[in-house]
Amino acid sequence: MQTREFVIRLYERHGHGLVEKLTAIRYHNVTSRARCGLAGGSTGNPDCGFLYLLVKAFARRSIFEIGTYVGTSAVAMTMAGGHVTTCDPNDYGCLPPGIRFLNMTDSDALRVLRREGAIVDMVFVDAAVSLDAIALLNKIGSEDMIFTAHDYAPGDKGELCFRLMSKHYRRATESTWFLPEAEPVEVTPGLLLERTTAAMIPNRLIAAL
Repeated sequence: MQTREFVIRLYERHGHGLVEKLTAIRYHNVTSRARCGLAGGSTGNPDCGFLYLLVKAFARRSIFEIGTYVGTSAVAMTMAGGHVTTCDPNDYGCLPPGIRFLNMTDSDALRVLRREGAIVDMVFVDAAVSLDAIALLNKIGSEDMIFTAHDYAPGDKGELCFRLMSKHYRRATESTWFLPEAEPVEVTPGLLLERTTAAMIPNRLIAAL
């Protein structure tokens, strides 16, 4: 299955109400950056919509995020029903209630989760994942953990995550990568999904979709 077919199938089966959700997600993005005086961009609607559909379609409940910024992607995954723990060495103070924030590195945050006995069933990375973090995910990741990485492009952090996870994640051979295509997927007129996010999906989840 190619990326375009995968995204369209997700939308057709789980995309009801997505447009309204994306309006609320974008509102959080724009108003949070304005309130904090931040000029840098955040995860855009095409990728937030893709994350939302992954959480919905595969009933992800324990999600770990690396790289919080203003929390746009965390809000999207929470709206889809996930319980998100997000970590970042920088705290911009923009997260709404209901999202757990750990003001620390990826490996330190995963050590906290491991001590608590947590099992992670989805990861979203908007940073360069560390080898320590991958080693910890090998221990506390669920048997069907989904891994996603933002900014997949030659030489960018998403490509680094792709290479490191492909080499060091213990279930990489049991999964399939869906990589961004040259253009986002237009699932319905004017609605674009999946711009720059690489997604590693366990084969057994794909077979059940």
